[in-house]
Amino acid sequence: MVITFHWQDERTQRQHTKLKKKLQEKQKGPDPGSRPALKRGRSSEEGDERESVAEEEESVQVVTDLLSSVQAPQVAELSSRNALLQWAPPLRLSESASNDSGTNEIDIPESELWYEVLLSDRGRDASRGEMKFKSIYKGPSHSCRIKDLKPGQEYSVSLQVHLDELQGYATDPVKFLTPSCEPDQPQAPKLGAKTKNSLQLRWSQVPDNGSRIQYYVLEYDAGKGGEFEEVHRIRSRTQYNLQKLQPATTYRFRLAAVNEVGRSAYSEPVSFRTTDMPPPQPAPPTLLAASVSSLHVQWQRRVEDEEYTLQMNDLRTKYGHLSVYNGRDTSYVCQRLASFSDYVFRLRATNEGGISSWSEEVTFRTKPDRPERPSKPVVKGRIHAYSFRLKWEPPNRVDGAEITRYILEVNSGSGYEVAYAGPDTEAVCDRLTPGTTYQLRVSCASAGKHQNALHSLPFSGSSLFWNGFPGGQSVPSDPCTVTSEAIGPGVCGAPTLMERAGPNSVTVSWAEPDYNGGAPVLDYELEMTNPDSSRVIVHKSKDTQCTVDRGILPGQEYAFCVRAVNRICAGPWSECLKVVSGAAPPAAPNGISLICRSAFHIFLEWREPQNNGALVTEYQLEVNTENPEDVSQFSSLYQGPQTSFDAKNLLPFHTYFFRVRAFNSAGPGPYSTVAATLTPPAAPSAPTILRSEATPTTIALWWAEPASNGAAITSYNIDVNGEQLINLEAPLERYRIDNLHPETHYKIRIQAVNTVANGQFSPVWKTTTSRLPPAAPTLETIGVGHNYLKLKWGEGKNLDFTQFFVEMENTRSREWQCVYRGTALSCKVNKLHESTIYKFRISASNDAGTGDYSPEYRFSTSVAPPAVLKVPRVVEVDQSGCSIEWVSSAKNGFDDSIIYQVQIARAKDPIYKQAIFLFQVHRSSETKCAIQSLEPGTEYLARVCSVRVTAAGDLPGPYSPPLTFATTSADVSAVTKLSSHATPIHSTKNRNMATLLLHGVSFKRFYKENLVYIWALLLTVVGIVMSLGIASFL
Repeated sequence: MVITFHWQDERTQRQHTKLKKKLQEKQKGPDPGSRPALKRGRSSEEGDERESVAEEEESVQVVTDLLSSVQAPQVAELSSRNALLQWAPPLRLSESASNDSGTNEIDIPESELWYEVLLSDRGRDASRGEMKFKSIYKGPSHSCRIKDLKPGQEYSVSLQVHLDELQGYATDPVKFLTPSCEPDQPQAPKLGAKTKNSLQLRWSQVPDNGSRIQYYVLEYDAGKGGEFEEVHRIRSRTQYNLQKLQPATTYRFRLAAVNEVGRSAYSEPVSFRTTDMPPPQPAPPTLLAASVSSLHVQWQRRVEDEEYTLQMNDLRTKYGHLSVYNGRDTSYVCQRLASFSDYVFRLRATNEGGISSWSEEVTFRTKPDRPERPSKPVVKGRIHAYSFRLKWEPPNRVDGAEITRYILEVNSGSGYEVAYAGPDTEAVCDRLTPGTTYQLRVSCASAGKHQNALHSLPFSGSSLFWNGFPGGQSVPSDPCTVTSEAIGPGVCGAPTLMERAGPNSVTVSWAEPDYNGGAPVLDYELEMTNPDSSRVIVHKSKDTQCTVDRGILPGQEYAFCVRAVNRICAGPWSECLKVVSGAAPPAAPNGISLICRSAFHIFLEWREPQNNGALVTEYQLEVNTENPEDVSQFSSLYQGPQTSFDAKNLLPFHTYFFRVRAFNSAGPGPYSTVAATLTPPAAPSAPTILRSEATPTTIALWWAEPASNGAAITSYNIDVNGEQLINLEAPLERYRIDNLHPETHYKIRIQAVNTVANGQFSPVWKTTTSRLPPAAPTLETIGVGHNYLKLKWGEGKNLDFTQFFVEMENTRSREWQCVYRGTALSCKVNKLHESTIYKFRISASNDAGTGDYSPEYRFSTSVAPPAVLKVPRVVEVDQSGCSIEWVSSAKNGFDDSIIYQVQIARAKDPIYKQAIFLFQVHRSSETKCAIQSLEPGTEYLARVCSVRVTAAGDLPGPYSPPLTFATTSADVSAVTKLSSHATPIHSTKNRNMATLLLHGVSFKRFYKENLVYIWALLLTVVGIVMSLGIASFL
């Protein structure tokens, strides 16, 4: 929040700063970690804080009064649906508040003000005396247009001014009444009931918009589809019954509402139709399809028909006509009927006008059922490889129809197919496959019109007999299983190579024969023809793949053929496959010669091995630096046609193991014998600097020991900025460089040295020495209490963000404990004991480090005041005196003596005066006193406080809550008025002691008793006024 002030003196500027700080604290909210302030102790510092809070509240009140001086808004324009509000800025944009030292003026720019408009309508809350406002606008404008108002509605509007987080009081509500208007557009009428000559319409109430609805206007088009004409004006009801309408006619309606202002818009047109006349007699139903157990009938649909009722009469049951269908469809399937039976049907139609008469009766018949199935077929005679004969018996029941045809079906695994169709009861199945199992079944067909349909169908499977044949065909018989005789297997496929022929083995495979002869293949025989034309069986098993690894020589031609064998006999040989065996890999190269030309270079050379029938194409050289027995540790070093190689970039003083092998078209040969050599030592490698730590005058370095390359490291050289070379005689791995300058950049390199030579320098390490840490500031106290000490150090602001550490010595353990850590220049130490000396010390820290602690400082806490007492109570009261007593507090944690001070005052003029009894009691003694010289029939207030008696003087505590009592009147001797829980008048109205002194009674007596205090107060006020005048003059 930003408030612009124009101050005239230092006091005004300080007041502005405090007000701004308080507004910021209100925005942030209370600190959850802060401790609540103590209410019992009083000190000069708390008095200053209360005075500061009073000044801040006074400033906030000035701003609030300024914002509350705005006038109520004015209604500039008003219609049924909207209103325009206008207002002016607050009457006072500056406010002056006077005090003892001068005046200050607060100016607020008008551009920083925001206006909030609050609106309320007279609804159900207004009937109970309540008005709820809602915010409809908030902004810097001086006008606002309110929309979407209700016609004929009374509204109240108020205005409130905002300045950031502060706001003024809302103005008094301004009431206005929106004008009435025509009613809203009604909804379309709804149909309640209808007949062929009447329609009953209903509709909902319409909002009257501030003027009572006089009547509704109902219009229709008279069923002609032309212009609308008025039917009736309805005054109070929301329904109307139209009579004398035409049957089966569509009417269009619309509705409007009328009040004193005018007529509303018409509703959306809606159409309703009257019912029709009863339909005439329908035509009889016709047969669409018939089956053994169902009849599918249909009938014609007419415009005037809505529903149909179909009845059926089963002549066998003699139950008469029974309803089998009722609905809007024009066809129906009657199921679960008897085969070859007659049924009588009739139909009638229904609509809203009534029911038609029954149609003429018609009779339909179902089809006859299929005959029973024949017996299971059996084999007649011997079973051959390609044919056999079957016979069967006719069915036992044919339902009076003659069997004209038998259908024999055969299934070889791919579904049933027709093998025979004719009148005979036996048939021959030929063109069979040897060694195949067949399933056979037979069905029959009866005479009649179904016979023609049977002859017209093709014989292509069992599905035809189950789904395609009419009811005259029987179900197939139980199947019989027959297996034809087997023969020898067919020719196998010619053998083929599975992979490239090896020098000592050949892998071939072949395909199974196209036909196994009706019996499973037991074995395959593979025959090999050698180069000398001799034949030998090299394989006999069920596998169709074989690897021949015996008797194969490299580079020779061989021929292979195969045949299949089943339980009957062996099949013919397949075509031959001719194969030439491949070459063998070369032998291992002869011994490797090794020549060390330097610590990083070895020259290797070997001789060409035996090629085994194919030229050597390349060599592969491998190296191992760990264990020659571990084959996985070898890695490829060279691969090419040369018989020598220069191995470079090797490690000094390191053992290397080498081996080599040769390659030809047959593949890689075996490895040679492993050869080993040791490289000579060399100068060490460059060190690696790990880290460094810098102080204002030193730099500590840590580095990793480099590779010694075969000779132990004897020393290190450290180069600083290229100007200073430090020689370390021992092989250390850390070193501290001293006598450096603070805040200086340095470039450092390190070099290792062994008996061979000096190694390379490490990469440049850049670092900077830090600055010196800050010195400890001076510690002093700026506030002392019985349980806290407020410490301060330094002046101005901490622009460098230096960290301060304040430590206090524990009085029991004699250890130093940190009580504050931060960048502030003051702190407050709480939870201390009264009249106790505490030791403190302080140190400062920044990015350069932490400085030394300051000398010890000793500070002491003050004496704690006694605790507050509970409300006293009256023991006895009469016309001129009373006796009161109280309970001593058990919360005092000290052993000093306590005296009690009692004050009384009149209730109507509460200026307390000290009672004449001022006495000292012990903790265990009674706490009460008697008060005399009171006026009869008067109401008084009494309060008590504890006073701690110390060596330094008396320390009073807070007063107890007041007790209200009344003395008895002169004519009534037994009236006592007690109120131990009354709320003090001066407390509820927040009056101070100065206000109470101005309203005192018996001023002369008070002046005599408190003369010394009055003169001391006057002198204090005069001194304050003079000091303020001198300060303002300077």
